[in-house]
Amino acid sequence: MLADVLGELNKLNMNFQEETVDITTIGLALEVTISTLSRWFLRKETFAEGTIYLSKFLSDSQNGYIDIKDEETMIERHELRYISISAMDIESNEARKQSMKPCIEGTQESCQQLTEGYIETLIDSLNERFPDLHLFNAAKLFSPCYYPEERHNREKNSECWILKLFQHLQHTISRDVGFVALFDVKSCKRELHPFVDSLNLACEGFSMKEAWKVFRNTKQWHKTYPNMMKLWQAVLTIPASTVDCERGFSKQNIIKDIRKSRLGLDTLDALMRISLNGPEPSNVDWHAVYKVWKDTKSRRILEL
Repeated sequence: MLADVLGELNKLNMNFQEETVDITTIGLALEVTISTLSRWFLRKETFAEGTIYLSKFLSDSQNGYIDIKDEETMIERHELRYISISAMDIESNEARKQSMKPCIEGTQESCQQLTEGYIETLIDSLNERFPDLHLFNAAKLFSPCYYPEERHNREKNSECWILKLFQHLQHTISRDVGFVALFDVKSCKRELHPFVDSLNLACEGFSMKEAWKVFRNTKQWHKTYPNMMKLWQAVLTIPASTVDCERGFSKQNIIKDIRKSRLGLDTLDALMRISLNGPEPSNVDWHAVYKVWKDTKSRRILEL
């Protein structure tokens, strides 16, 4: 059972290991994971159907034993035993010793009940792990691939999404900066429907980051929808996980090792930006780089 569960959790985890994570895809990935686990383990009439390992194990062991082939293709038969386990949710060791009543009976049905309880706890933990899921879903405002085809539903969804974005940003933006100073709510709402219609027509089926690549340097969009474009930029800075931070610390430790202890902050910052964001070494004009380095100050250049 754990092999099947870990396989699904690993699929979810791989979404966060990508170099760039689109926060609008997190909700969908989480819903798929929870739906799969529920379908596999929380439906009594179809318990374990669709699993890779557990379904095979139950099929092979339905007669109370399981046959395993060794390296010499000899078959060894192993009988299955279901053993009751004592209650483990009692706080003190003394109380645990005194309580010898089994909390899980030694049957396959009780093992199934134990599995169901574990999966329910796991699903609750996944939901608690993503308290900002409503914010990630609200970012779909800038992802035309999530727009409904019917215009009325599209307008209704966009109004709901922008409301959730503002509710979150009002609680997270520093009071010293001031929410009103950064975003004009009335202007955003006034630009909302024309902006969504234009985005839907120009980038139908695009993700948020794909659409941003199209319009980030389009002056006409920044001029026509200045408030919505500013809000879009703010949404793009929302981190999906701590992967980027961890990757940044790893790069820092590689660049600034014990032999480069006197490396300045400005130089370290520049080297980390290049290492994390590119460009690729093959795309760099090294002659131009050398010229800038040589002209910065008087240098003693050795002939090679």
